Amino acid sequence: MVLIVALSFMFFPASVYLALLIPLPVLIATYRHSVLLGAVIAALSSVFFVFLLMNAGVVILIVALSTVGIGIGAAMREKLDYKKILAVGIISALLTVMLVGIGLYLTMGQTPKEIFNETADRILTELSTRDIPVQTEQVEALIETVRILYPSMIAVGAVALALVNFLAGSWALVRLKMTDVPALPPLTRWAFPMWLSVAFIVVWVLTWQIFAFLPQPILFVVANLANFLHWLMTIQGLCIVLSFLRTIRLPIWGIVLLVLPVWLFAPWFMALLGTLDPWLHFRGRIRLSQEERMRQLEKNKRDQN
Repeated sequence: MVLIVALSFMFFPASVYLALLIPLPVLIATYRHSVLLGAVIAALSSVFFVFLLMNAGVVILIVALSTVGIGIGAAMREKLDYKKILAVGIISALLTVMLVGIGLYLTMGQTPKEIFNETADRILTELSTRDIPVQTEQVEALIETVRILYPSMIAVGAVALALVNFLAGSWALVRLKMTDVPALPPLTRWAFPMWLSVAFIVVWVLTWQIFAFLPQPILFVVANLANFLHWLMTIQGLCIVLSFLRTIRLPIWGIVLLVLPVWLFAPWFMALLGTLDPWLHFRGRIRLSQEERMRQLEKNKRDQN
């Protein structure tokens, strides 16, 4: 755990995503032994960084993220259904956000919102002194977008944190020769209920300019719902793309080279695939196409013989 935390900040900001795996050692210890041992590991790691860095922020982060490891590890230990394990992980991740907020307030005397506003003002002040108006306008727009979509970003982050640790925890426990480890279905089989696609279409329409007359609180809720559902549809679209690429048997590096640019520069395409999947059944069509191709190959072999 100490190594994961150290690497997370060693090559910042490129390695910041590694911080998502901070709960992993606690998860493994909780699953293999008990909740108590997981809590002890989190406490010892916190004490280590208290004396090493004298940084309350890192300690708060470790303690808060450990709740995710304990929650998922305990749920997996009870052999719950993967949906329930994921729900426990998401709730634990949301609890992590609350603990971080409380910890920051106790140590710094400021709420996360106040810290965000202070940091944003400092960035804008520094940019204004450099006399770069175009860049300043872009940063202002980005800050305002983050301020509006902050709740949905927290929700997306909670889902991502739970997913990453559930996947990594299952993989690690299997490699440690543990048997009957709960796991998520393969990515190619992930599918959300149809009502999520319908809900995304409805809230997406409500974000159009023609609905600007709606009260500001309603527009705020709609914008956050649209952002959250957009990410869910993007994940579903990614699963469809991976299902297609699996049929053509691309190597892992080939899949990464094809998927990563689309994920980074055209996430709307992934979201569109995910939204239309309940009606067009892309994966079913891919499977039927593959089965038809196999039947044709077998027929050709019989004809040759």
